[in-house]
Amino acid sequence: MLLKTTFIGTAAAASLLLVQQPSMAEAATAAIASKADIELIQTTSDRYRLALKDKEKFIADMANEQQDITTSPLPPQIPAITFQKLSKFAHNVDGKLDDADDFPFVAIEYAEHAGAARDYAKLSRLGRIGENGSPEVALDYAKRCVLELEEASVILDTLRQAVEQ
Repeated sequence: MLLKTTFIGTAAAASLLLVQQPSMAEAATAAIASKADIELIQTTSDRYRLALKDKEKFIADMANEQQDITTSPLPPQIPAITFQKLSKFAHNVDGKLDDADDFPFVAIEYAEHAGAARDYAKLSRLGRIGENGSPEVALDYAKRCVLELEEASVILDTLRQAVEQ
């Protein structure tokens, strides 16, 4: 982190008080990074909507024995650092996020639901195999996955609105 040092006060006080200010290059990099982070949230939010467009097909595909286990039908996980960087740009969202200071806590709630959806997706795949595996078990986990995806999608939309200008 490149920092410029500015002296405040008299020469004697200047040696004691130093204020660190970000350089212009650093500020430009932060703006570019925040734009990329906002775009990540927007594209992930759009992928949630797309995945949930036809819930019955999504559930059937997840519970299907022929499902490709190497690819995930779920949207990608958004790293926590993305939300940490964007929290300083967040603003209120009427009826959803009353205090911009709650942005990190709402992001944590999103991460919990997104993580639960991933866990249920894995359990849906595993629910078809083994001694106790069956299509019904896989279907139950797929339905639970969709419920968590819906929650994560609603919360991510709120986070998206909070950082969009």
